[in-house]
Amino acid sequence: MTIHALLVDDDPDTRAIVALALDLHPRFAVTAVSRLDAADVLRRGIEKFEVILLDMKLSDMSAAALVATMRQWSPEPVPIVLLAARAGDADRRSYRSAGAQAVIAKPFDPVALPDRVVDLLEPTGPVARTAGYAR
Repeated sequence: MTIHALLVDDDPDTRAIVALALDLHPRFAVTAVSRLDAADVLRRGIEKFEVILLDMKLSDMSAAALVATMRQWSPEPVPIVLLAARAGDADRRSYRSAGAQAVIAKPFDPVALPDRVVDLLEPTGPVARTAGYAR
């Protein structure tokens, strides 16, 4: 099954590297956009996504505000995985209480990222176990 992922990152170089790593994996189809373009992509609802990968550094907003904004833009609930430099236990709890289903700590290996996301989305992974997102 193809995993349609929306990658939201304002840094064009990081967005290109992460998108390439995901695109090279046989299970991913990736749409990579900036935060401003994410609103348009999600509101149009033309593409259906199984996961949103959201870079935390792209905003001075709190995790709660950023996740809430993504939820507001998306017509359907989509699991959100935060890519975050601050990913200690307290940060992870804060991100999860803000509505993120999982957190991937930075720096991460772009080559290993696709398998990490697949593991998160597997039926026994944390995203699938989150109420409302089981597949």
